[in-house]
Amino acid sequence: MKIRLAEIGDIDSVYAICVRFHEESRFSSYPLNPDKLRKAIAESIQTSKASCVLLAEHNRNDVVVGMLAGYVTSPRFTDVRIAQDHGFYVLPEYRGSSAAMKLMIAFRRWAENRQAVELCINQNVSIDQARFNRFMHHLDFQCCGANFVLPLR
Repeated sequence: MKIRLAEIGDIDSVYAICVRFHEESRFSSYPLNPDKLRKAIAESIQTSKASCVLLAEHNRNDVVVGMLAGYVTSPRFTDVRIAQDHGFYVLPEYRGSSAAMKLMIAFRRWAENRQAVELCINQNVSIDQARFNRFMHHLDFQCCGANFVLPLR
């Protein structure tokens, strides 16, 4: 498994995995805006000092099998920098491979290079939450809250 930063030429590959992510997530009932998504991907790739899109590629065929998109920010009350994810996804057929672990290691290195003092990974997409929680605890992350949703009609 190879991990690398996405480049502008990767927009189609990143878009394709984002569509799979959307289809599997609780957000699948929300209409996908392709133009908005492509613009967000391009902005994340082009602002590499403040944001990143990390790709996991299968060694044999360089197919993108996972991604972790994130950014560095400062909370409103301090100048301390934290790294936060926008999305962390591995294709179902590659879960259990080294993709997720290697993406997290690369995201940590990226964040440390930007002087972040904390990684914050959220899971609000309702994809295999129990497995995700075990994985995060295995990496020594601490649970610090919960996500709640109330659909409005």
